Amino acid sequence: MELIYKVIVLMALSEVILSEKVFKSVPVTVKTYENDTVLLPCYVDVTETKHRVRWYKNETLLGDSQDPNYLLPLHTRMHANFSLQIDHLTSSDTADYTCEVIREEPWGPIRQTHSIEVQYAPTVRSIPDEGILEVKKGEYVDIGCETTGTPPPIVNWRKNGESMALLEHRSRIRFRAEHRLLAGVYECIVNNGVGDPVKAAITVIIQDAPVVSTDRSFVHTAIGLRAVLAATLEFSIPPARTAWYRDGKLVRTDDRVIIMVQDKVHQLIFRTVRKTDFGNYTFRAENKLGMADVSFKLTGVPNVASFKVDPALNKATSTSFTLIWEVDSYSTIIEYHLWLRPYYGRLSTVEPDAFTTNPPANLWSSIVVPGDSNDGPIHSAVYTVRGLTPSTVYEAVVTSRNRCGWSKQSPVLHFATEPGAGRTLPSTSDYTDITQLLEEEPVQAYNITQARVFERYNDLSSAGAREMSSIYVTIIVFVKMFYLLS
Repeated sequence: MELIYKVIVLMALSEVILSEKVFKSVPVTVKTYENDTVLLPCYVDVTETKHRVRWYKNETLLGDSQDPNYLLPLHTRMHANFSLQIDHLTSSDTADYTCEVIREEPWGPIRQTHSIEVQYAPTVRSIPDEGILEVKKGEYVDIGCETTGTPPPIVNWRKNGESMALLEHRSRIRFRAEHRLLAGVYECIVNNGVGDPVKAAITVIIQDAPVVSTDRSFVHTAIGLRAVLAATLEFSIPPARTAWYRDGKLVRTDDRVIIMVQDKVHQLIFRTVRKTDFGNYTFRAENKLGMADVSFKLTGVPNVASFKVDPALNKATSTSFTLIWEVDSYSTIIEYHLWLRPYYGRLSTVEPDAFTTNPPANLWSSIVVPGDSNDGPIHSAVYTVRGLTPSTVYEAVVTSRNRCGWSKQSPVLHFATEPGAGRTLPSTSDYTDITQLLEEEPVQAYNITQARVFERYNDLSSAGAREMSSIYVTIIVFVKMFYLLS
């Protein structure tokens, strides 16, 4: 490697007043790199005949011009003009170097000090050394990176490849493991502008109770078909014991009912479904920190129906609307129950100061729609609801029944009738341009079917009710008069 010489001309940085024999030394700092060569000058008054020069490194004597027995380090030598040359610099050569010129009486010694800063690329060591830290939930995580390098390096952190927004650069991180999601791979990236940045990784593992989930907890099938209940063990540290239960008892496996595990997915497979297989099942995972389970229902009842929204097919008039829905069922659909009611948002009244404590009539009306003779598995139905109120928003749900029973209710469909003449129920000011909207029902725990009881919507208005009451009173009066005359 070609040597790079850095010579400091101390004459330009010093002031010498010969008449008073005063020497003022200006400190000089040399910033250089490893394997370079540096020449440190030592000014000596040429008018003096005898000189003795000593060089010190951080107050430790390196060499003496009048002591030939004192050996300088191998990569250090003193020239005839008393300058000090240091070859093949390393990080250990970073220090303060002082040239001391010892003169005859009555003059005292003159000292000239130079500083060498050997800049070198950073190094890093992870804390802990193994690069892995495992703690229980609730315990503290203490990780860090021990760095070297000149100039002092800057440390930045990443978690799972994403930069961490810390208030300051730090070489150590400490936090409480309050959630399993705080686990991951933490990296410290160290850089000081010399060479390439270096990094070290620490894998943080947080022990916690298992976490399980499923994409389908309501599994529709039919006798003679193949059915699969699948649960995902998303997290389990330490490893969990897993099992399948039916009504609190372990599921017995054989050639027809088997358990398979692939990666994190645990499956209970029925190669040929029997009627006795229908029922409620539970997948459970348990370790020393807790337990988690997810419930399934294996059934032959239809899947949840879904409304189809298509302006070309959902024909709307002022008093009618055509509804279309589909449902999956491996057996014939016997009937549907279509439930309807007006939808009231924020009520608007003609009178700005109107006030009433009576809620609007908003009860469900049930319509029985016959099923089809199709064996499935996809069944569709089209039904036109008539006798609706113009300019009114409605909501609808539908349930389906086959030989195994009733399905769960469908998501809610919101639709509106066209404007037209006739009695108009209170409408919502939130709707200006009504379009069909499917509204998903919130997910229910364990997906267990819940019974719903609906009452028929009373289509009589308050005025109509009073009118009917007056008619009844008139009829009773005529009846009494008839008996008196007879």
